[in-house]
Amino acid sequence: MPATNATSYGAFGASIVLGVLAFLFWVVAIATLSDLTGSDPAGNGLAQFYGTADIILLWVLLAILTIIAAAKGRVPLAAGLAALVLLPASGVAALTALSLLTEPVVTPFLWPMAVPAVVPPLVVAFCFWALVPALRTAIPPPIATGAVWGVTFVLCLAIVPMQHSRDRAHQQQAASDRKDAADFASLPADAPLWDWTPFLTTPNNFARDDVLKGIRRLDRRQSDAEAMLDRGDFPLAFLGQFDLDPTPALCDKARNLLRRQVEPLVLKTANSRPYTDVAIPVADAVAAMRWLVGYGCSCDTQARAWETMANGYRNTNFDVVELGRLQEPKELGRILREDPPRFSMLTPQSHLKAWLKFAGNKEFHDRALAGARSLDHRTTDAVEMLNESEYVAPIVMNYLPELDLEATAPLCAAALKEQFRELSPVYRPRADDPRPYRQLLERLGGGNPFAALIWLAQHNCDAEADLNQAEDIVRSYQDSPDRAAMLASLAAARRKP
Repeated sequence: MPATNATSYGAFGASIVLGVLAFLFWVVAIATLSDLTGSDPAGNGLAQFYGTADIILLWVLLAILTIIAAAKGRVPLAAGLAALVLLPASGVAALTALSLLTEPVVTPFLWPMAVPAVVPPLVVAFCFWALVPALRTAIPPPIATGAVWGVTFVLCLAIVPMQHSRDRAHQQQAASDRKDAADFASLPADAPLWDWTPFLTTPNNFARDDVLKGIRRLDRRQSDAEAMLDRGDFPLAFLGQFDLDPTPALCDKARNLLRRQVEPLVLKTANSRPYTDVAIPVADAVAAMRWLVGYGCSCDTQARAWETMANGYRNTNFDVVELGRLQEPKELGRILREDPPRFSMLTPQSHLKAWLKFAGNKEFHDRALAGARSLDHRTTDAVEMLNESEYVAPIVMNYLPELDLEATAPLCAAALKEQFRELSPVYRPRADDPRPYRQLLERLGGGNPFAALIWLAQHNCDAEADLNQAEDIVRSYQDSPDRAAMLASLAAARRKP
């Protein structure tokens, strides 16, 4: 008897440990399966991998726990046979549920979650019922067996029609896509804008790029857009993607539509509904106002109205913050100032960044640089660009000698800092591994890579350290006429004592 008791206590203790581990894996599995699509494709793939691993490990623990219960407890024969069949079947059903949950917005939606959510607690409860005499006395075997394995059987069966419903949904979507493709193929190239826009919001975003290209080729898109804004059927999310002209008429019509669309969304009782109920229309309105404000069409009144409305819902997102930012004076006309899509949109108020955007285009190169040199704020803009990022600063350095800038202390400091950053990683050949000078020019982008540095030195910026660094780099390459000419230019740029 003592040996039997010891074995019983050991089995019970092991079962407790396994039960706790199963609970932990169950919690992790449920958390993972409930959010398999909340990240980017790589993150979603990783979540699906972890979900699969969680299910496999969880069912392994359930199998071990069931074996212990059958060996050391009292498991009715019918329950044992049911467990032998239904436990692995439920594991397969749980993995099938995982594959269905990778598309939670498609029928059967989140219903497959029932299998991994319900079966593990039932199996653990049954195992402890088999191991604890008091529980077996309180709950008759037929009830325990029927409740646990009956529900498990039903859930295993339920996954089959769920899979069929998903297959039907995919077939229906494929048929819808084929119809959309046929309808789109038959659409005349000069069809009105409202015949094109339905193809932008099909369930699978059918051929969105092709639709947008077709819309941008429409000669009538501006007048059609204004008509749709008046009618109220214009898709605001795409206002900035149709290559429209931000005319005063378009601006007024868009603001009127924004006003009309926000009014029915205002709650009578604050916080009575979740923000998800209006997240999509808010995101669409933000996209429209971002384009309008960027082109100088003030939307302060509309942005405040949408912000107030959105704050009346529970658990808002970052779009509400964006609505507040769009009311800041610096945002008005930002696109026109910094990133106009067409050269004709440049004005004397445009940022130096905007003018230099077109300097790389042969058609606009000379006019862009001439316009940049005429800006009375070009030096301030250049300093701002030099301090902005490692992607923007090189643009200024490339055109620095041609911009007729004032060599102010902030400009010298910012430009020399960028020059040091650009030169520091440049490869210096070893003495036993000489390299031709042309390789250095290739590494530095060709042309005259030290033109900006020479200009800075000639305009009394303290560039001695950078000149020394440049000379050391040039000398580390093989001698050539071009190398000698560069060293002479660097030497001539030094300030006289």
